[in-house]
Order: sequence, then C-alpha cells, then structure tokens
Amino acid sequence: MRSRPRFPMPGRLVLAALFFWASAGALGAAGLFDNFSLRVSPGGLFNLGGSYTDTQKFRDIVDLGGGLNLGLRYEVSKNVYLEAACGYAIMTVKSGQKPYAFRHGSSYFNMASATLNAALYLKSGYAIEPYFILGGGLYPWAFRSGIFGGRTWSAPSKPQAGLRDTSLGLNFGLGIEANILVHLSAVFEVRYTYLFSKNVARFGTNDFTQTDFLGVNLGVVYYFKRK
Repeated sequence: MRSRPRFPMPGRLVLAALFFWASAGALGAAGLFDNFSLRVSPGGLFNLGGSYTDTQKFRDIVDLGGGLNLGLRYEVSKNVYLEAACGYAIMTVKSGQKPYAFRHGSSYFNMASATLNAALYLKSGYAIEPYFILGGGLYPWAFRSGIFGGRTWSAPSKPQAGLRDTSLGLNFGLGIEANILVHLSAVFEVRYTYLFSKNVARFGTNDFTQTDFLGVNLGVVYYFKRK
C-alpha cells in the first residue's frame, strides 16, 4: 500500500497560517472572530545555560538557531489577551560536538512547543503599544540527524535511551506592537524560555540539567476586526 506523504511540523505551521489568512476576510465580515487575532513570528533562538555533561555546557553543543511561532489570540479586554500558541525551533549542533556515529553528517537540536500565554498591554489604542507576555506549556525536543526527523542521538550516560523528551517549560518576555494597517500590526519581541529538561530516570544522570533560551522575534499580528 502506498503511504501518503506527510508534511513536517514547520510546513504544517505555514499551511495553518495561510488557511487563517485566506479565511480572515469572510470570518471578519461575519463577525464570528471579532475578539480573535492571529500572530505569526519567525525569529532567532539563543541558548543561555544548562549542562550537557559534567564537563560540557549546553551552549558548547549548539549554535544559534531559529524558528517559527504561531499564536491564536483572544481579547479578554483592551489590555489583556490570551494566546494558544505552537512553534518549532532548530539549532545546529557544532561540528566538533557530534557523537561518533553521527560524525559524517549534520545534527540538530529540534524543539517544538504548545503553550498557553497571557499578554498584558501597558497602553491601548496607541500607534505603538508595549506589552508583557508570560505563559507555559509542553516542549517536545530531541537531538537528531535531521531538521524535521532522522535518527535520534543516544543519551550520553544511558546509550539505550534516545536523547529526546517532552518537557514542561515556562516563558516570559517583553514586546512592542506597532499598528501599520487597519487590521495588521508589526511586533518585536524578546522572550525567555526555561525548559525543565533534566530527567534522571530517563537519561541516567544528573549531569544533563535544565536549560534555558532567549528568543528574539519579529512578526505580524492580524486582527479580524479593526484594531
């Protein structure tokens, strides 16, 4: 039986964004989504801390990365929005830090996310509006040979276990939103993420610890009603 092709996670995110945009006019005209807005924000990702082994820091293993985030937001009030978001980020592993079995190819640290966040705007109704954002959720992550899949690394202290997990995470940040069109705003955001990646039972060591990241994102927000 011929298998159906599957889209990788970032492809699904892009398709979802295009679907929302294509239907925005009809939904807005019907007034069904007056309290909703859609955020699309690509950006860069930096590792800040955490240990990979007792002698190596997490940031010694990976280079700077990037990713894409999508968020569907609901306006609770003029100054408060709730957001259900998903994302996918990729960080390339440094060439000298790959395990022996992966030495001839590329390797990556991949991290998806599914979060619930709240944004608090300090001003409302202005051309430029600063805001705080905070939230948390689930972060599936893995060290792999491919950007969207491939072979998973073995855990350094427990070779029979793959170096992958789904961890809880918290995030908070600051942003600025600038109104550019009736329904469209540009956003610049800096967001911190703390990942509870330490799992002694799974990886067989205390040396692989929690880690954290700093994301810098530039994107747009589409409002289904006039901003």
